[in-house]
Amino acid sequence: MEKKNWDMINFETDVLVIGGGGAGAMAAYEASKHGANVMIVLKGRPQRCGSTITAPGAIAGVGDWHVPGDSPDIHFMDTIKGGSFLGEQGLVRIMAEESAEAILELERIGALWERTEDGKTYALRVGGGHSFYRCTYLEDRTGREMLRALFGELKKRNVRILSDTIILKLLDNGDRVAGAVGLEMATCEMVLFRAKTVILACGGAGNLYLHTDNPTGITGDGFSLALESGAQLMDMEFVQFFPLGFCFPPSLKGALATIPGYTRLRNSEGERFMEKYDPGQMELSTRDRVSPGILTEIKEGRGGPNGGVFADMTYHPPGFIARNLPALYQLYCKLGIDPEKDYVEVAPTCHFFMGGAKVDENWQSTVPGLFVAGETAAGIHGANRLGQNALADLLVSGKRAGRGAAQFSGETGHAPVDPKTARKFVEYAFRMLNNSGGSRPISLRNRLRLLMWDKAGAYRTETGLEEALKDLDELKADLGRQSITLTSGPHNQELLEGLENHFLVATAKCVIEAALKRTESRGAHFREDYPETDNDSWLEHIVLYEKNGTLNMKKTPADLREMTTSKETR
Repeated sequence: MEKKNWDMINFETDVLVIGGGGAGAMAAYEASKHGANVMIVLKGRPQRCGSTITAPGAIAGVGDWHVPGDSPDIHFMDTIKGGSFLGEQGLVRIMAEESAEAILELERIGALWERTEDGKTYALRVGGGHSFYRCTYLEDRTGREMLRALFGELKKRNVRILSDTIILKLLDNGDRVAGAVGLEMATCEMVLFRAKTVILACGGAGNLYLHTDNPTGITGDGFSLALESGAQLMDMEFVQFFPLGFCFPPSLKGALATIPGYTRLRNSEGERFMEKYDPGQMELSTRDRVSPGILTEIKEGRGGPNGGVFADMTYHPPGFIARNLPALYQLYCKLGIDPEKDYVEVAPTCHFFMGGAKVDENWQSTVPGLFVAGETAAGIHGANRLGQNALADLLVSGKRAGRGAAQFSGETGHAPVDPKTARKFVEYAFRMLNNSGGSRPISLRNRLRLLMWDKAGAYRTETGLEEALKDLDELKADLGRQSITLTSGPHNQELLEGLENHFLVATAKCVIEAALKRTESRGAHFREDYPETDNDSWLEHIVLYEKNGTLNMKKTPADLREMTTSKETR
């Protein structure tokens, strides 16, 4: 595909937010509150893109409404233990202390939360790995409600929103970020952004794997953009597989099928098998225990006809699922499933990346002026995320990043950006797609997703990971020879997929290299050849960074300022 005489759209702003899920929307709102001129760039449409819109769960946070005995301290301890002591304790403390205020702030700007029958306080859910009911929610559309409130406030504040635009490269001026260059997919025009600060809030990279509950646009953009800009990534080996993805029908394989706390898991023999793997917590155990338990049942021949186990919701009273999970209930009805009588076959699906950009307590990366929020940032979840901590994380990190970016932009001017340099990045991206004999983008992506699922997924070995690296090198060569069939027109999906494939391949390299280096099992990272947790050698983070175009790694010690662990194995 070739385009000459590029049209260029120019924007200038104090704070450029890349990503329109909960973290990006909260960051834009907070930066605007603190007086910054803010622009938010979305790869899709407002309240239609990102992972937050699909989040049915709840927001973990301990406020004045907490149940007796709970506290932010216990939320902090649950999170550190659940993350196998790799959570950055300074960041976890901030989340545990500030998430309740974020919940209240969303309500002040219009969000509605479920309340108790008397209406005096919030109704609460419990998440896997939490010691108490501490999670605020609205039916099974908590994420959707968050976005409704936040985007309503962004509209009131006249925050500029540019939709259907993919960011290809962050621009710098020596030692700090200076803006970004992207492609507006509706018109195929190049867009140049001059910004004093940039906030990356692009989500994770669920579409790196064959089966995922992430929307299609979650392709590792933020990880790749951060790495290329000189930022450090951390903990990229830790990829969470949510235990309750649909197995059937094929069109829904991997999509979220139900919520922990609303189901009992049974194998083909009818056994409630989590009693073998965590008799105390059962299905409310952490996801790094439930998903391997499911996979073991399947591997040992006690799975269902579609390669999963069974989610049993029949024990609830009549009408319970329809009232509490209305969106999922409607889906069950369309599939001919009656959750009051029928089991739903489920299996693990790629859900969340614990790793991401290394940040400080203002959620600023190692590159001055580049802030990172939500799933694109590492630090809070360590080796495994607790259920309902994702929405707490994105609210708190979004607030911190937005406030920090506004302050940074108030203390600096715009760095100069050379439009010719920006133009070269776009032209290079198009040349990579201008080969009539190359692979179709969707074909290349399917190869990548399959190799990651088979060789760098929930179970890993040295042999499999080394094979994955070799396969990735071959695939990377084909990345430069992608061919698209439709060479013009607005909203070119094939072009978008080809551009996203660059981000996915870069992210895959980080995951595989870090997984090879970590010779132990911890949290969501399970090595069949190193099945034990090694606290003597591996209470460490793996940090990745680029130098002269080469991916490098180093180890840094875990933050144990408040809590330490014994030498127990998993």
